[in-house]
Formats: sequence, C-alpha cells, structure tokens
Amino acid sequence: MKNKVRALSVAASVAVGLSACTTGGAGGEGVSGTSTIRTAINAAPTTFTPWTAETRDDYDVSRLLFNTLVRRGADNKIVPALATSWDATPTTARFTLREGATCADGTPITAEVVRNSLQTMATAEHSVFREIVFGPGKPTISADNKAKTVTIQLAQPWQDLLQGMSLVATGIVCPAGLEDQEGLRTGSVKGAFSGPYVLSKSSHGVSYTLTLREDFTEWPDYGDTPQRGEPARTIQVDVMANGSSRANALLTGGMDITTISTQDMTRFDGQKEYTTHRLPSSSLYLLFNERPGSLFSDERVRRAVVQTLSREAFNSAATGGLGDLAVTFSHSAVPCANTDPSVLVKQDVAAAKPVLSGKTIRINGLEVIGPQGAGNTYIAEALRAAGATVELANVDVATWSTTGTTKPGAWDLTVFAGINAGGTMYGALSPIVGPPTEAGGANWSGNEHKDVLAMVDQAMQEPDQRTRCGIYQRIQETLIDGVHVMPLSYLPAQLTARPGFSAQVYNEQVDVSTMQIDNEG
Repeated sequence: MKNKVRALSVAASVAVGLSACTTGGAGGEGVSGTSTIRTAINAAPTTFTPWTAETRDDYDVSRLLFNTLVRRGADNKIVPALATSWDATPTTARFTLREGATCADGTPITAEVVRNSLQTMATAEHSVFREIVFGPGKPTISADNKAKTVTIQLAQPWQDLLQGMSLVATGIVCPAGLEDQEGLRTGSVKGAFSGPYVLSKSSHGVSYTLTLREDFTEWPDYGDTPQRGEPARTIQVDVMANGSSRANALLTGGMDITTISTQDMTRFDGQKEYTTHRLPSSSLYLLFNERPGSLFSDERVRRAVVQTLSREAFNSAATGGLGDLAVTFSHSAVPCANTDPSVLVKQDVAAAKPVLSGKTIRINGLEVIGPQGAGNTYIAEALRAAGATVELANVDVATWSTTGTTKPGAWDLTVFAGINAGGTMYGALSPIVGPPTEAGGANWSGNEHKDVLAMVDQAMQEPDQRTRCGIYQRIQETLIDGVHVMPLSYLPAQLTARPGFSAQVYNEQVDVSTMQIDNEG
C-alpha cells in the first residue's frame, strides 16, 4: 500500500431513526395550522460534532443542524446542496459554492469557512469517517474566496470522495463552533450550525427543540421530488426508545411520521390511509474479536461458530422473519455488494461441536437485535447446545458501542449492526479492517487485514466500475470464506406517514431533512 489505510467503523444505532408527530388529533385528520413536527430518537445524541457521530440518532440530528456540500439522491446520484457544481477526479475535487449561504449567526459561508471546517474534520484525532471520506493519508484542502471554490487534493486515488462528501460527518461547522469545540460537542453554540435548524432548547436525554432558520435557502436539489408542502417551523425531538409506543401514537393520531421496526410494521398492513416504505435499516453480521491471544484468533474456532448457526433461525428471532437474509456484510443497496449465497460457509453443527466443547464465549449483545435482544439470545443458545459456555450481555446502544470500541479484552463476538450511511463498500468494510480501536482506528475485530487493504487501494485506483466490483467481490469472499464475518440478515424498518406528512427515501435510507408538512394530505 502507498499509505497505510486505517479503516474506521461507523458504529450503529439501529432499528429506528427520527419519528415525526403533530400536536395531536385523530388518525387521518388534516393538519391545518400545524407548524410543529414532534419527533423521537432512541437515545440521547452522543455528540453534536458531525465528524464524531456514532449512532443513527447522532446522524439524524446532525443532518438537520449542519449542511453538506452535496447530497446523495436517487441511485446514488450526487446532487447540489451548499455546492452548486463540482469537478472531480480520483485524486482531486473542486466545489463551487452557492451565493448567499450563511451560518445561523449570520456569518457568510465562504470558501474559507468550508475549508476550515473540512480541515478540522480531516485532522481530528477521533473521527470514524475521516478515511471513509478522504482515504489514507492527509488531504490538502484549499480555498479561494473570490472564486467561491474549495479544492480537495487527496494523498492517493480514492473513488469514494464525492459519495463521502454527502455524509453527515462532512457537515460544515461554522466559525463559532470551531472556536468552541466543547460547546460544539454539547450543541450549545447556536452559531455553529450551517443547516436548516438550530438547537434552541435541550434537556439531555429527555427532549430537544430544533427551530427552523428564517434565512435558510440551501435545501438540496434532489430534482425528482416536487415540493408539496413546507418544512416544520419547530421540530420537537423526544427520547423515546419504545417502538410499540410510537406505533400506538401513529395509529391514534399522536404521530405523523415515524420509522418503526419488526413486528410493529405489520400493524399498518391494510391501513390504506397511511403511506409506508419498508427498508433495511442496518445490516446484521457476526463479528469476532481476533486480537492476538484471543479465542477467535483461531480460525478453527471461528469456523465452528459459523457452522453452528442458522441465518434463518437468527432472522426469525431478530426480526420475526421480516428481514431479508444477508449474503454479505454490506447493505444490499451498496454498489458491488455480493449477491451469491454460495460464498457462505455451510451449517455443520456436528463438525462444530468437538471444537466448541469446553470453550467460554462472551457475547457483547445489542439489545435492539430483536425483542430484548432475541437474536443474541438465539446465538447464545445455539452455541451452548454445541457445548460452549456462553456469557451473554444484552445491553443498550451506548454500552454496546463503548464495550466494543474501548474494552477489547471484555468480549469475544458480537452481532454488528452496520448503518453505512455513505453507501460505499469501504464504509461497510470499516468496522472489520484496518488498525484496531485501541490503536486509534475503529476496527472492532483487531485484525488489520493488510491483504484486504491492499485490494482496497487497487479498487480505489480503478476507474472501471465492473473491474472495481470484481475486486470488491474478492474482498467479500476473502472475509466470508475466512470466517472473519458471518452475514446474517437485514434489520427491517418502515417509514410510516399519515396523510398530510411526508419524507423522502433515497438509496434505502430516510433523509430526515426532507420531512415536511404537506399542503395536501
């Protein structure tokens, strides 16, 4: 490799994103006079600094507070946001900024403002997105205020740069936020925001009030969706983890838009007045702690675990059978994702038992993988039946992420829930390869996989999409056949809206900044 790639993790908060609701009324009633969308998230945001976002809740809130140069529209097409046009090669991108864009405190968003924000992200000590966006090495970022252009020169070819610049992590932080990094993290610097909303009130872990900026005009130009209504003037975000409660509120008119998961989705079957869109909210796969001296540094033991498990049985426990079975660790909509089930290791419990007998396995379980972590419970019981002693901890998102990233000696395997907000194959790889978390990266497995990183470098220099996909296919087969990961299923979610409200879905992901109160219901 020309430069050592550090593959970084996009840690996942799964199941649901923002949920929007009115101030009341029966299901199906009109929304005349409503200017507020009440919303819900699973847990308190871990940070308001875009480039250190860890959970889906972080992503959704930051999308409303910070604008990016570009966005991803239908079929992964890059569309304008703060930038109106761009020229890009595998090593360089130049963005031309739109006229009149301002920060929440009125500061003009000049090329220098954009450059300073991106430079801070690119040099941040802790960012799970830096190399997903810029690739290995440090980019050189320059600004020309007169020409209104920002130029990014990469250390080596990186085909994913434009896709990466659509990520929430590249949201432009205004000068006031860069000057007060702690205030930025806690969301207390109103002048930090470049997006459509400001955080006007915050009760940590309870609720957050976002207020629409009167002067904001830089809405993304998706091009294919006519504007039928108006964005909410106020968004009230409550911390509400229970999906069934949200479904109840939606059915009784207390909610207007929400993303719900698993069995609660079926409660809207036949409810013709509601608009629904099912999508895979995250890809679920088994990931091993492969650090030297650990139980799963031994390929035989990893293989025995994979041979013990049934994807169908896991999917039944984790999603009630509503999720699609996975044949790779990537989101199914990501370009170059494997579609061939023959690459999977076949179940063979008889062969696994002699290897697992007497082994002690510690599972770091995410409690939202099925009701009360039922998917993790299935894995634990299957391994016990094969002769292993299993210690299962079904924990909340924050505890799961903290254990996986900062306590490498505390766990042996986990069901990883990958969001891959950037929609790239490298984004899907980031929790699996590169320097481990304790070395400054965010690779949960602890196995750097230098052979895979060399193939990533090759793919990033390959201009031909078909050839590039062939390289990524070899990467997926290498990791699956080597039992470094076991694809399981996709955790399903359903964007559900009652008449008078809408939001857009692109590339099987909800863009919360498109939530609006429609003029026609």
